[in-house]
Amino acid sequence: MTPMGACPRCGTPHGASSMTCAHCGAPIAPTAPTISTPTISSPTAPPPMGIAPAGKRWSTGQLIAGSLAVVALIGGGVTIGLSLTGDDGEKVSGPSITTLLPVTTGGATTSSYPAGTLDPAALGAGEVLLEPVNAPMAEPFMPTVGRGTEAAPTISLPSVPIPTTSAPLAQGQVALAQVAGREPGLYGGTRNAVACDVQSMISFLEQHPDKAAAWAGVQGIAVSEVRTFLKGLTPVILTRDTRVTNHGFRNGQAFAHPSVLQAGHAVLVDRWGVPRAKCSCGNPLSPPEPMSTAPVYVGPRWPTFDPTIIIVIIATEPVDDGFVIVDVDSGGMIVRPIGADPETTDLGTGDVRVTLRWTDAADLDLSVTDPNGETVSYGSGTVSSGGTLDVDANAPCLAGTSSPAENIIWPDTAPGGRYVVTVNYYNPCDTGDVHPYELTVFIGGIPAQIYLGTDDGGLTPSDGSGSVSSATPTVIYTFDRGGGIATDPGNGDPGNGDVMEEASSTILGQLLLDCGYAGTFTNLGPVEGGWYWSVTTANGEAEFLVYDPTGDWSVQPNNETAAAIAVECGFYSP
Repeated sequence: MTPMGACPRCGTPHGASSMTCAHCGAPIAPTAPTISTPTISSPTAPPPMGIAPAGKRWSTGQLIAGSLAVVALIGGGVTIGLSLTGDDGEKVSGPSITTLLPVTTGGATTSSYPAGTLDPAALGAGEVLLEPVNAPMAEPFMPTVGRGTEAAPTISLPSVPIPTTSAPLAQGQVALAQVAGREPGLYGGTRNAVACDVQSMISFLEQHPDKAAAWAGVQGIAVSEVRTFLKGLTPVILTRDTRVTNHGFRNGQAFAHPSVLQAGHAVLVDRWGVPRAKCSCGNPLSPPEPMSTAPVYVGPRWPTFDPTIIIVIIATEPVDDGFVIVDVDSGGMIVRPIGADPETTDLGTGDVRVTLRWTDAADLDLSVTDPNGETVSYGSGTVSSGGTLDVDANAPCLAGTSSPAENIIWPDTAPGGRYVVTVNYYNPCDTGDVHPYELTVFIGGIPAQIYLGTDDGGLTPSDGSGSVSSATPTVIYTFDRGGGIATDPGNGDPGNGDVMEEASSTILGQLLLDCGYAGTFTNLGPVEGGWYWSVTTANGEAEFLVYDPTGDWSVQPNNETAAAIAVECGFYSP
């Protein structure tokens, strides 16, 4: 029997002795095309296609004006639409926004592929290589550095906002949806399981200088920066079929080729969430390049492949506190810290998340008392309001790590009111006496203002930075979720509360009116440093906190509906 192989262009089986494919006429062993490697920007700045944040809309406010970008990568080029803000504060133009509804992806590919199944050398002009999970590349940069078996996620995925454009396209062309790399729920992962062995990548490249030079060239960095660059990348799993520029290694240099990676691939992403390396073969990745003709997708097709729902991931703003990804085992949301340190711990999240981080093996303890007076701590892991100790770090000392975190969450809706947070110096574990830390609080995924308790019983705004020691073993903070009541909303003047209420209503009303939102305002009362409002809009109930309304005011959304409106209107950037 004649042994059978598969055409590298269309995937059709053929006789091993054939010189051309009977289905598409492709040569079985064509000459490798000459493909130039694109220039990639330095990792100190966003990758190509990044959209820089816009400036302030109102000169009197401490508001961040957001910008929305739509870039449709199609066969005939790139179509761009922007939602920007002019110097006079007027909105120039903007695309409509749609939401990808929750979907269930297909199961893992069960086919087994022979070595070198994916051979970019077979690509012709206008062709894009389909790369199923677990299909080996021809001429990869290195042996696999992935951990475990790649498989398409089978859980229901969270919705991801996808900007759209109404620009006309030539017949047969399909606009590829652009998704910001920092978008919550875009990526997946298994909690506390490493999908990519970054240290193996580093060791391999350091032992192969020719490949290290080619790899660094794709990323736009010096060879000496490869180790630091890789350690700054974060391992995640693609949850959607994703278009990229992949790079193999041939004749001593990198060669670029357009590809679609099937959902389930493990990749490393930079701080903007843009894929930079494919874990299964170590190949460097970069954003896709526009094509002059409608793309033709060739290679092994997986059952769920659909050319109309491929995405392209772009850079908008960097991620600071961690990527919010979907747990591909449970379907819940988790927070993955930035970087490839295997000692870092994925964190649970929910309506309220309180996180304490420090940088040594000392045992610090975090506790949170809810508005009902119940305390979540290492001694009481859950309370009746739903509060849960998600992560308890560095206990005992022998189990300590140098990048610990403690995390307390309310997975579902937390009670409204004031929360008291305590950071406690429990055991130095032979790491010295003074231990700096960072405390962060998120409500509905949005950073919340926290306050530091003072010796005279007052409160002062804090950025969460602090330290504990034997001299100062305990530090206490507070924050308000929803209807927290300020002890002195009028700043010492009982009549000033009415002024703050009116000013906050005027500010919020004008912001919403500027971008076409009207609704019924419900006064939820004063909070520490400001006023709390709920607005009934066509999108649902939107909750906002207006801080310092009689001074250098700022507005903070306090639920997901408000956050979506604030981002769309350009007065908030998460």
